[in-house]
Amino acid sequence: MALQFVLGSSGSGKTEYIYERLVRQAGEHPKKNYLVIVPEQFTMQTQQKLVELAPNHAIMNIDVLSFKRLAYRVFDDMGMQDIQVLEETGKNLVLRRLAQEQEETLTVLRANMNRMGYIGEVKSMISELVQYRISPEQLVDLTEDKTISPVLSAKLRDVATMYRAFCDFMKDSFVTAEEILNVLKNLVPQSETLRDAVLVFDEFTGFTPIQNDLMRELLQVTEHIYITLTIDAAEDFYHCSGNEELFALSKKTILSLMKMAEELHVQVMEPVVMTDSAHKRFKLAPALAFMEQNLFRPRPAKYTRPVEEIHLAAVKNPQEELILVARQINALIRQGYRYREIAVVTGAVEAYQSYMDPVFTKYEIPYFMDTTKEVLFHPFIECIRAALEIVDTNFSYEAVMRFLRCGFCDIAEDDLDRLDSYLVATGIRGKAAWSRRWGHMPRQKTLYDLEQLEKLREKIYGYLEPFAAVFARKDARVSDGIRALYQLLTQLDTQHQLWNREQQLLAQGEETRSREYAQIYTIVMQLLEKYNLLLGEEPLQIRDFTEVLEAGLSAADVAVIPPGYDSVTIGDIERTRLNHIRILFFIGVNDGIIPKAANAGGIISEYERELLAEKVELAPGAREQAFIQRFYLYRNLTKPSEKLYVSYAKVDSEGKAIRPSYLTGVLRKLFPTLKLQEPEHMEAHTDFYTKEAAEDYLVFGPHEEAWYALARWFLQENDMQKQEKIRKLLHAPYTRYEGEPISRAVALALYGRHPYGSITRLERFAACAYAHFLQYGLKLTERETSAFESVDMGNIYHTALERYSRKLEQSEYDWFVVPDAVRRQMAENAMQEAIAGYPGMAVCDTAENAYQRKRMLAIFDQTVWALTRQVRAGQFVPEKFEVTFDELEGKESLEYRLSHDVTMRLEGRIDRLDTFEDENKISIKVIDYKSGNTKFDLIRVYRGLQLQLVVYMDAAMEMLRGQHPKKEILPGGILYYHIDDPVLESDTPLSDEEAEQALLFALRPDGLVNSGEEIYRAMDQNFEGKSQMIPVEIKKNGEISTARSKVASTEEFAVITRYVEHEIRQCGEAIYAGNIAVNPYRSDIETSCTYCPYASVCGMDAKIPGYEYRQFASMKKEEVLDQMQTELARNRGKGERSDEMDEGTAERH
Repeated sequence: MALQFVLGSSGSGKTEYIYERLVRQAGEHPKKNYLVIVPEQFTMQTQQKLVELAPNHAIMNIDVLSFKRLAYRVFDDMGMQDIQVLEETGKNLVLRRLAQEQEETLTVLRANMNRMGYIGEVKSMISELVQYRISPEQLVDLTEDKTISPVLSAKLRDVATMYRAFCDFMKDSFVTAEEILNVLKNLVPQSETLRDAVLVFDEFTGFTPIQNDLMRELLQVTEHIYITLTIDAAEDFYHCSGNEELFALSKKTILSLMKMAEELHVQVMEPVVMTDSAHKRFKLAPALAFMEQNLFRPRPAKYTRPVEEIHLAAVKNPQEELILVARQINALIRQGYRYREIAVVTGAVEAYQSYMDPVFTKYEIPYFMDTTKEVLFHPFIECIRAALEIVDTNFSYEAVMRFLRCGFCDIAEDDLDRLDSYLVATGIRGKAAWSRRWGHMPRQKTLYDLEQLEKLREKIYGYLEPFAAVFARKDARVSDGIRALYQLLTQLDTQHQLWNREQQLLAQGEETRSREYAQIYTIVMQLLEKYNLLLGEEPLQIRDFTEVLEAGLSAADVAVIPPGYDSVTIGDIERTRLNHIRILFFIGVNDGIIPKAANAGGIISEYERELLAEKVELAPGAREQAFIQRFYLYRNLTKPSEKLYVSYAKVDSEGKAIRPSYLTGVLRKLFPTLKLQEPEHMEAHTDFYTKEAAEDYLVFGPHEEAWYALARWFLQENDMQKQEKIRKLLHAPYTRYEGEPISRAVALALYGRHPYGSITRLERFAACAYAHFLQYGLKLTERETSAFESVDMGNIYHTALERYSRKLEQSEYDWFVVPDAVRRQMAENAMQEAIAGYPGMAVCDTAENAYQRKRMLAIFDQTVWALTRQVRAGQFVPEKFEVTFDELEGKESLEYRLSHDVTMRLEGRIDRLDTFEDENKISIKVIDYKSGNTKFDLIRVYRGLQLQLVVYMDAAMEMLRGQHPKKEILPGGILYYHIDDPVLESDTPLSDEEAEQALLFALRPDGLVNSGEEIYRAMDQNFEGKSQMIPVEIKKNGEISTARSKVASTEEFAVITRYVEHEIRQCGEAIYAGNIAVNPYRSDIETSCTYCPYASVCGMDAKIPGYEYRQFASMKKEEVLDQMQTELARNRGKGERSDEMDEGTAERH
C-alpha cells in the first residue's frame, strides 16, 4: 500500500514518464493488474498511447478506465449484473414524473417546472447534493437556520421535497451514476481486480468528496497508487495560501490525499518531480517555454526578443475569425504540418458551430468536432413529438403538418404542399374532420384534386387513428402509450428510413451527421424501454406522457466518435483532450467567454451558494470557478509544442460590439513585442488555397494582376455550368437594376385589348408598377386561408349594409323616421343573413369566429345607428346603394381609349349615393364604407394612390346629368365612413349624452366636402364650431376654417376630376407601354412596400444601384391643386402640338 505523486508543470513529461514506467512494470509482472483511471472523454487516446508504448503494441494486463467504467468492471468481475443504473435520460423521466406528483407541495419551484430545461437544473442540483454527500434531512435542517433568507429556505425545502421523493423512488431499485461510486466503495475490500493492483490516476485536477471516499478504500487494498498532477516544480507542494494561486487545485488534492494516507497509515513515497519542460515539449519554441514559466505567476518576467511562435489577431466577427483560422491552417499544411497536429479550441463552441462546416468545407479542411450533440431537435425526435402533439391538440393543423414535414410518411413534397394549402384554405381542423371524407372545395378550385387529397387523408389518418385511440382509452397505462408509439414508428418504417439517410450522408462524406442517424433510433428505443421499466404502470395522460418523454429526450445526446483519418480537432477548452499537438488555435478570446461569465441560471444564486458554503461543502462557486478556469487556460495555452494562435472578434454574430478578454492583455504584457494583427476584408486576401475560397476573391478582391490571372484561369474551365457561375460572379460588382419594360405584344397578351380595370388596380399600378404586373399580369395570388381576416369582415359589413338599406326601402319607414327598435332588429337580421351567406363561414366554425360574429353584430348595430344620425342631421337623402358601374346610365366617363386598338373600361361599385335636390340643382354625396382606417388625402389623389372616390363622384354626376338634363349637377362631397368601434378617451367621466356626442364625432366620415354653405349645411344643418357629421369646422365669424376643414369649391372639384381622368389615362397607357419597373414610393409616413404581399418576390434593395424609392413630399392643398392644373395645362399643350403635327402630315399627303 503506497501513494506516490508525479508532479510537474505543463509539458514536463509527467504522462510519458508514468506510462513508460507502467508499461515496463506490466511487462515484468504479467499477472498483476494495472489500471489507468482517466476522465471519461480521455479513455480512447490513453489506450492508443499505451499501445504505442508497449513493446509488441499489445497491453494484456493494463486497462484504461474512467471512474464509471471501473465500477462496471468490478461489478462484472463479482457477478453483479443486476445493478440497475439510472442514466441522465432516466433521471429526467423520473424527476418530470415526480414534479407532477409533488406539484401541490412545491412553492417556489412549482411555477418554473414546465419551463424548458428546468428539470435539468433540478437534476443538476440533486446530482451535486449526492456527490457532496448531503442528504434530504440535512437540507431540511438548513431550512430551519435563522441566518438564511425565507426565499432560500423555501427553495431548499422544495429541493428537499424533490430529493426525498427521488431517493424514495430509487430505493432498492436503482442507483444513479453518482451513487455507483458509493456502491463500488463498499465492494472494494472484496474485489480481486483491485487487490494488490497498481493504479494510475492521470489528467485529473482534483476529486469530489464521493471520489475521495472511494480513494480512501482503494488506498487500503491496492499495492500502489500513482497520481499525476500539474504543478510547477518550483512551487511548495505542501502549502496553499488560497484559491487565487494558479496551482491551488493540485495543492489541495495533494494535501487531502496525504492527510487521508496518514490516517490510514499508508506510505506516501517521495514524489517524482519533472522539471524540464523547456527541453521537452517546448524545445523548438522558446517563447512558449517562457509563457509556461510566467503565465499567471505573481511576478512574471518580460520576453524582450521577437516573438515568432505566438500570434495575436483581432477580426470583425466569429465567421471571419474562422476564415482566418482556415487560411492559416492551409498555409501550415503547405509547410509540412499534418491536420492531426493542429487543434482549434474555444470557450464557446456554440457561437462558432454554425460557421464551422461551411468555412472548413470551403477550405477543404477535414475536422472533428469534439462535442456531444443534443437530439431534441433531430427530425426523428420532432416526428415523435409532433405525433404526441396531434393527440394533445386534437389534430390541429400545426401539429399534423409538423408531423408530415418530418419526412417519415412517404409523401412527396409537392403533395404535401397541396395538402398544406388545402388545409389552410378550408380550415379543416380536429379529429372529426380528418375522420370523414373531404368534400369542401376552396375558392381557387383549379389548384386541388379532391380524389388525390382523399387518398392522402386516408393514408395519414390510417397512421394516426390507432395511435390516438390508445390515448383516448380510460384504462390505458403508460406502457400502452409506449407500445402505441412503437407501433406507429414501426408502421412508418422509421428504422429503415433512418438507415437509408445514414447511408446517403456517408456517401456524401458527412460522417458526423451519418453517425447521428446511426445512433438516434437506438437512443429512442432505449429511452422507451427505460420509460416503460420506470413508469409503465402509471395511468396514461397525454400531457403528462409528453412532458415526461420530452424531459428524457432533452437529456439524451449523440456521442461523436473521432474519425480515424488525419483531421483537425475542434473543441472546448475544458472538455477536449489535446495530445501531441504542434499548433493550437485559441479562438473567441472575448470577455464573457474567457473567462466564462458566471452562470446566471441554476436554482440557487451565487450569493445564496456563498451563504451555504459556510455551512456545507458544495461545488465551487463563481469566484472559485474563475480561478479554476484560469488553471484550465494555463493547461490549454501550454499544450502546443510549436505555435499558438490567439484571436478574438470585435462584434458577435448579431453585430453587437464585444470586448477582448483580459487574457490578451496578459499576453501582451508578457510579450511586449507581440504585434496585434487586424486583418480586414478577409475575402479580398490572396492567401486562398481552394477553388471555392478563390471565388470569394473574384467578388471582393482588388482588380490587380492576380485577380485577372485568376479570372482567366477560371474561365478556362471545361465545365459549362461552372463557367456560367464564374461569369455571374465577375458581373456581380457591376449589377444595376434597369427596370426594363415588357414589349407591347406581351402586354397585350397579358392584359387583353379591352380590359376591365378596377380603380384599385390603377392605384396598385401607381404604387408600384411591378406589383401591378405580378398581380394582374402574372396573376400571382397569396395563399388562400380560411382564417377570418379584415377583408372578409369588410365584405360582410358591405353586404349587411346593402341588405339593411333594401329592407328599409321595402318597409314603411325611411332613414329619417325609422324607430330605434325596428332599426336594431332590421340591422341584426341583415347582419345574420350576410354572415350566413358568406362563403366558408360554416367551415371555420371555431370559438374565435363565434366571438368575432358577436363583436361584428355589435359594431354593425352601432354603425347603422351612427349612419342614421348622420342622415337625420341634414337634408341629403340616401338614394342608391351598392351601385355597380354597369348600372349607371351614361357611361362615357368610364371608358378610356388608350390607343387605336385598346379601350379600357373602369368597373367599380358605389356603396351609397345621397342627393340633395331643389328646383334648379342637385347636389351629390358619395359615401364609401371602409373597415380599415382609410383617411382621405389630396396628395394621394395627386399621386394616383386614391382615385376611387373622385371616379365614383364623376360617374354619379354623369348619370344624374343624363336623368336631369335641365338641372345643374353639383359635387356635394366624397366621404369615407370607417366602420369601427372606437375607444373614447376622456380625463373625466362622461354622461350618456356626452358619450354619445363623443362617439358620433369619433365616427365622423372623412373626405372632401363642397365649400358652398348651402351644400355643407344640407349635410349638417345646425352645427356650430366643429361638425360631428362632416370634416368641417366653422370660425366664430361664420367662415370655414380652411386649416381644420377638408373642403373644396365646385371649381376645385372640377380640377380634381379632370386631373384624375388624366391620371387614369396615363396609368393605362403606361401599363400597355409595358412598364413593370420596381418603383415603390416613400412618403413621410409610409412606403408602398410596407404591406405589399410581393415584397419577397421583387428583390427591391436600396443598396443595389437602380433600385430607389420615388419620394413623395408632403404639400398643402393649394400646392396640390396648382400642381394638378400645371400638369393638365402641360398635357393640353402636348395634345395641341400632337393635333397640329397630325394636320401638317395630312396637308403634306
